[in-house]
Amino acid sequence: MTVSGNRWRCWIVVVILTTSSGIACVRKTTETPKPPAKVENPRKESDLTTVTLTPEAEQRLGIQLETVGRENVMRTQTFSGEVVLPPDSTFTVTAPVTGTLQAPVRGAHSPASGMRVRKGQAVFHLLPYVSPAEQDQRELVERDAEISISAAAGEVSAAITKLEAARVRAERAEQLVRDGGGSVKAAQAEREQVRLAEVALTAAREKLVLARRVPPQKIDPVPIVVPQSALIQTVHVSPRQTVAAGTTLLDAADYQRVFIRVPIYVGELKWITAQQNASVHGLSDTPGTPARTATPVAAPPSADPNAATADLYFELSNLDLTLRPGQRVGVTLRVQKDEEGLTVPWSAVLHDVDGGTWLYEMIEPHRYIRRRISVRRVEGEIAILAQGPSEGSRVVVQGASELFGTEFGAGK
Repeated sequence: MTVSGNRWRCWIVVVILTTSSGIACVRKTTETPKPPAKVENPRKESDLTTVTLTPEAEQRLGIQLETVGRENVMRTQTFSGEVVLPPDSTFTVTAPVTGTLQAPVRGAHSPASGMRVRKGQAVFHLLPYVSPAEQDQRELVERDAEISISAAAGEVSAAITKLEAARVRAERAEQLVRDGGGSVKAAQAEREQVRLAEVALTAAREKLVLARRVPPQKIDPVPIVVPQSALIQTVHVSPRQTVAAGTTLLDAADYQRVFIRVPIYVGELKWITAQQNASVHGLSDTPGTPARTATPVAAPPSADPNAATADLYFELSNLDLTLRPGQRVGVTLRVQKDEEGLTVPWSAVLHDVDGGTWLYEMIEPHRYIRRRISVRRVEGEIAILAQGPSEGSRVVVQGASELFGTEFGAGK
């Protein structure tokens, strides 16, 4: 009985363990794994972007429609351009004579790199150098001039005295003639002496004027001016420095006119329309941003054999000085290949906060659906689409922004 009882107990334990393991396996296989994310109330994009308007709402929003077209448009291509200075825009200012440099105005700032200067503006004053022998000669000339002026002034003073005495004698002789006690001939002789004294005084005064016309021997600083309005690039000297004649004082350049150098692969040159204007814009400008128009200019031919490119040059006004030498810009040129594509007015294109492009298509009267599009490029007021609604679709061209606000609860 004892052995049999123990044997039964062992079988019961085995059955219980087996049954528990089977139950655990069943429970494990029937449990569903928990998903990493849970989306409640999922809706299709078409349900979110369909807007139905009443006729009154369409009129209030100013909705206007146009048909998506497909047409041949002039193809353009954008290249990378570099801003360079024209060869005649740079110049140097040199010292005309040997001397010592001084600031242009007492207390004014000396010229420095990056400073803008106007045409005719003095950037330095140069005090010419005078040797000791020349200085002695100048002093001798000054003394002789002073002596000549003093002598001429003395002659003028003596001539005035003689003229006054002659006038007194002539008046007395004429009075004697009137009183009947003098000679007419004597009176005439006295009047002749007055005339001679007046001639002597005139000659003495002219001599004094000539003596005073001798230029003074004082050495004045010579102003150093720039020949045209420019921006100083490099200053090679400083005030109180002695320079020789012909020394380069500074380098400057006129930035109000720049060239745009456009390297183009030689295999594409044949497709570029000759002597055409170029549209210049920033590298980060979005389609529709106003661009500058550059005109073609004749320049020395240049090319890069390593890159297999040849250069085209265009001239561009830079009065606001926003373009700098070496700056990269985008240059759009027309190519001699027409392309066919879907076209819509640029006013129909909308941009979301992520930069995506959309437009609204009318699928039924008063019902509009927002469709994602891909803009290939923009030509003026026309957008050429790489992806969009089919040809003949009706899209919103006026009131698209208001419709966009209506869809998201910010409209009228």
